[in-house]
Amino acid sequence: ATDKARFIRLWIHESMRCFHDRLICDEDRQWFADAMMVYLRKHFKISNWDQQELFVQNPIVWGDFFKGASDRSYAELTRATTKPNDDDKDKTDVVDAGFALLNKILTGYLDDYNMDSSAPMNLVFFDDAMKHLLRISRILRQPRGNAMLVGVGGSGRQSLTRLACFIMEYECVQIELRRGYDYSAFREDMKELMLSAGGKGQHTVFLFNDTQIIDERFLEDINNLLNSGEIPNLFAASEDLQRIDELLHPFMKEHDIAVTPDSTWQTFVSRIRDHLHMVLCFSPVGDAFRQRCRMFPSLINCCTIDWYSKWPSQALLSVSHKFLSELTDIDDDTKGNLARMCERVHSSVQVVATQFFEQLKRRVYTTPKSYLDMIQLYMKMLTQKREELGSRRRTLYTGLQKLEEANSVVATLQLELKKLQPQLAVKQTEATQLLERIAVDQSEADKVKAKVEAEAKIVQKQAQETSLVQQDAQKDLDKALPALEAASKALNALNKSDITEVKSMAKPPAGVVKVLEAVMILLNEKTAWDHAKKIMAGANFLKTLKEFNKDNIGGKTIQVLKKKYISDTENFSVERMQKVSVAATALCKWVHAMVLYSEVAATVEPKRQRLAEMNEQLNAANAELKLKQDALQSIIDKVTSLKKQCDLTLAEKKKLEFESNQCMQRLSRAEKLTVGLAEEQIRWKEQEQILRKEIEDLVGDVFISSAFVSYAAPFTGPFREQLIATWMNNEAFEAIPHTAIDKFSFINTFGDPLEIAKWNTHGLPTDDVSIQSAMISKLAARWPLMIDPQNQSKQWIKNMEKHNGLRLVKLDDPNLLRVLEVGIRNGEPVLIEDIGEHLDPAIDPILNKAVYMSGGRKLMHLGDSDVDYDDNFRFYISTKLSNPHYLPEISIKVTLINFTVTKDGLTEQLLGDVVKRERPEIDEKRSRLIEQMAADKLALKNIENTILKLLSESTGNILDDVALIDTLQSSKKTSAVINQRVAESEKTERMIEDTRSRYRCVAKRGSIIFFVIADMALIDPMYQYSLAYFSKLFNSCIEQSEKSDDLQQRLQILQANLTFWIYSNICRGLFERHKLIF
Repeated sequence: ATDKARFIRLWIHESMRCFHDRLICDEDRQWFADAMMVYLRKHFKISNWDQQELFVQNPIVWGDFFKGASDRSYAELTRATTKPNDDDKDKTDVVDAGFALLNKILTGYLDDYNMDSSAPMNLVFFDDAMKHLLRISRILRQPRGNAMLVGVGGSGRQSLTRLACFIMEYECVQIELRRGYDYSAFREDMKELMLSAGGKGQHTVFLFNDTQIIDERFLEDINNLLNSGEIPNLFAASEDLQRIDELLHPFMKEHDIAVTPDSTWQTFVSRIRDHLHMVLCFSPVGDAFRQRCRMFPSLINCCTIDWYSKWPSQALLSVSHKFLSELTDIDDDTKGNLARMCERVHSSVQVVATQFFEQLKRRVYTTPKSYLDMIQLYMKMLTQKREELGSRRRTLYTGLQKLEEANSVVATLQLELKKLQPQLAVKQTEATQLLERIAVDQSEADKVKAKVEAEAKIVQKQAQETSLVQQDAQKDLDKALPALEAASKALNALNKSDITEVKSMAKPPAGVVKVLEAVMILLNEKTAWDHAKKIMAGANFLKTLKEFNKDNIGGKTIQVLKKKYISDTENFSVERMQKVSVAATALCKWVHAMVLYSEVAATVEPKRQRLAEMNEQLNAANAELKLKQDALQSIIDKVTSLKKQCDLTLAEKKKLEFESNQCMQRLSRAEKLTVGLAEEQIRWKEQEQILRKEIEDLVGDVFISSAFVSYAAPFTGPFREQLIATWMNNEAFEAIPHTAIDKFSFINTFGDPLEIAKWNTHGLPTDDVSIQSAMISKLAARWPLMIDPQNQSKQWIKNMEKHNGLRLVKLDDPNLLRVLEVGIRNGEPVLIEDIGEHLDPAIDPILNKAVYMSGGRKLMHLGDSDVDYDDNFRFYISTKLSNPHYLPEISIKVTLINFTVTKDGLTEQLLGDVVKRERPEIDEKRSRLIEQMAADKLALKNIENTILKLLSESTGNILDDVALIDTLQSSKKTSAVINQRVAESEKTERMIEDTRSRYRCVAKRGSIIFFVIADMALIDPMYQYSLAYFSKLFNSCIEQSEKSDDLQQRLQILQANLTFWIYSNICRGLFERHKLIF
């Protein structure tokens, strides 16, 4: 505090924390504010501060976490002020400070907490919540600061404490109750807690809730710890003292503290008091809080008290606005009205709860947890109901579209069929004519083809003969080809130097001379050596040899060569020349090749001439054959073209026949579809329009239903009706789309008639209150705790869950946790029956639905083990107490449902007893009829769903889906049979009910008498009579009363005897002081 004004504000702030926070009512808090203003004027001479602005509109806020962990100075938060608007000087803007700034700071801390925590919190920081958080953090920052948070369960005490610990960077610790947790286990937990705080010096917050007090000795130890920092005889063992020494001796040496047993213990206790902060969460409801405060005074003397009052309207509105803002498909005005309705529903329930207690002496508590659950339930139920009705409407709409589509195409199909008939006749005529022409042309083509094929065989034979001649000639030529190739290769290998070598021979060998003479003879040159040398010297000598015309060598030349040269094997041989010269060798090979080729050519030439003649004849035959084949191909092409044209005509004819048949079949199926489902189409149109309206009204209807589920369950029928009337007549609700008040029904909105009928067969009373209670047990977010003094709900659950393997257990059963584990693991229902006014903390994980994921498995920590959680698990709790008092701490964990018998429900039960004894055949027939009607109606619903599903899932033209049409027709026939049976059953039911109604006067008299004797408990609690006892008296009276064939006389006898019989039996049990009254 650096100036006078800030110092005074600090004084006001600290005075409020010390005194104002302990006050429990608004009148006392207002007195305190008035007194502070008097002191300001009297002692501080301040008269211009506004009380409303100082204590309500812009409260003083001090704390040490506004600047983060780096700066923990205790300072004032910037106060909210105003500044002129930049655009409009007549307006002002609120500076971002005060509670608006604090909200941002706390939201940032909450985001950090949720990132680090395995159990994130979703908090709304309205003004009161921020004030409580500031108070808790202020207490925790003080040395030896301890807090007592007084308020009903669900007020946010524990959540705000955890966040405050996170902000202060303290460790928050709670004990974990489990089956068998006792005082010794508590002391062990406290020992570890004190060692952590006192030995390790860890700032620790011990968060303790009064629901965890299973032994009053817990509080005795806490009282001692608050008062002196120690618990007597907790560290008696030498091992514990040794652990303390090991933890503290380094610290004591560091701070120059003498290390002695006494100083060690004193240091340990001092560090516990400095580092261990106790935060006790107590509920003011009931006598336990008052008694504990008297018995353990340190709870008051050593703790700073913070009283949690009921949430103000501003808090309720802030919370509802925050959560409802997530609904993106609702306009802002409707969201605003819904938020206001949330607050008014919560407030109205508190008023009705007071009236309920005044009239029936039954307590019903509303907590902030109930408020939050209602909003969450509303959002969940709205989404589910929209999806359910939307899916149903879409299915109906699609089915209607398919039927309308079938209706619309009938006329089109008839016109199309009429149009197709003449086209089909034309195509039939064209196809017949084309087939006749094709037959004539095909016959002509076959004749020509036969002639051409005969001639083709002759030509083929000529070609074969020609080929043989050619092969023979080629065979002869092949003999000379190797020699030619060898000579050619040798010539190619020669070069200029090789020729020069031969020319340079002055005296050439005889073989060389002979070779050159032979070459000159072939070239028609002179054979003289000098002339040969001159020829060889020519540039084109080798080229002349390579290009020599070997086919025109004269026969005389060949004779000379053979006689004079070839025959001289000694001098004119290739082998001989290889020893003399390369060039001579090549020229020798060439001469030999020329001679050999000429000899072969002379033999082959006649064959060549013959081959040429034969080829000429073959070409002429082929040409003539080609002309005839072309003529044949022309005919074949003509026939093929006609066939193709005929195929196209036949295809068109087939297509027209198919389309005609398809039209006829579609017309037939359309008739089956439209005529067969004509009644359904009318009904579906009406249902689709009704669903449209229901979907529009869901916003309001689901809101009332979710409020009904969250708040109305503990009340009796008349009070439930009063609540609905109060909510729906509210001005804010009128602006929300909803069903008219006189037409709204919770049962119609969320009830399934078939499911309700099934419940009735399982023993659920048929009155609206009982049906509402059963629906609440199904829809509520928390597990149901049923107030059931007459065992009606328990009997219903036993019958309903029998086939699911229901497990029954009592709260004091030593095998309780084992039964629950098996039920959770196997997905089987469990009923804990006949509980008192308290619940075992060991089942809290089930009540809180504390399911978490680990390694892809759903687990729940129950007792000392983790149990696999099956989603099919269901949990029920029932009590036989007629007027139990469940504290808010229990109310926030379960859904309290009043299953007490009603007059209408009891009348129906007693009517069944009367008819069973007077007309047993009627009762038996009715039981069979109810079961049959329920089964038939379920079958009808399934058939209708099947038809709609098939219609909605069909693709393409529905009239082409033969399987669908046949299935629909079969389903329709089955539906007609069942409808007829249902109509007959309903007629029979009316007759049975008419017979039963004659005995209703007796049942009504019995119901009135039961509630009269039930009210006797208001005179003295000892006058309590069970329904089982009353039913026994009732049935005995019927069986023992005088018989009569006259029904009216029999009814009079029964009513008179019933009244007297029960009166006599009740009077026997009256106390002496009450006998004069009766």
